[in-house]
Amino acid sequence: MKWEIRQYWIIFCLLPMLPGCGRLVDWAKESFYQGDELYDYSNMPRQFLRWVSVYDQFETLGIFDALWLSVPVRASYARLHACRHGKSVEHEKAFLRRQLEENKHFIVFYVLSLYSKPLDNEDTAWSLFLEVNGKHYAPTEIKATDFAPEYRFFFGKRLSKFKIPYLVRFNAYDVENRPIITKGAERIRLIFRSVEKEVALSWDFCTLTSDIQNELEKE
Repeated sequence: MKWEIRQYWIIFCLLPMLPGCGRLVDWAKESFYQGDELYDYSNMPRQFLRWVSVYDQFETLGIFDALWLSVPVRASYARLHACRHGKSVEHEKAFLRRQLEENKHFIVFYVLSLYSKPLDNEDTAWSLFLEVNGKHYAPTEIKATDFAPEYRFFFGKRLSKFKIPYLVRFNAYDVENRPIITKGAERIRLIFRSVEKEVALSWDFCTLTSDIQNELEKE
C-alpha cells in the first residue's frame, strides 16, 4: 500500500515537468494500459439525439436533451448490449424483438432535465407534449428513471450529475386507433412549454433517412 502511494506521489510530482497537454495524454496512454477499443455503436443513436437550452437574459430557464427510441436506436442498443455481455447474434435478435414490441404501442423518449426543473409533477414550470402533423398529444407517462449503461453511452457528455433522466411515453395511436406517425409525416416535435416560453426539439424524417443510410453504408 505504501509503495502504491509513493508511486502516485512520484507521478504527481513529475506531471508539471511534462511539456504540453498532448504529450501528457500520449505519455499516460503509453504508461497505463487503456484496454482495447470497441466498435462505436453510438453513431446511429446520436442521429436521434436533440438538445436545447433556454434563457431569460443570463438566467437558465431550462436545458433539455431528448433521445427518441426509434427502431435504429433500439437496434443499436441491442447490438451494444449483446456486445457488452458477449451474447450471440440469435440472442441479440431476440432481445431486439422484445425492444421493438414496445414501439408497436408507444412512442418513447429518454429526456434529461435539470434537477431544478423537474418534469414529473403537475406544478412543474415546464410541460411537454408531442406534435405530429400539426396535432398535439399529451404523454401517457413521465417518470424519473435510471437507464442502462448503453444509453448513458449514447448520451455521452450530455448526461451529467446536474440532470435527471426521465422516461416519456406517448401512445402510438390516437383516440380513433389511427397511428400518430404516418408515412406522410415530415417531422415530429417534442415541445416544452412554460407560462412564458416555448422550445421544441425536432426530428426531420428526410434528414434522418439520409443520415441512417450514410451510417449503414459505413458499417
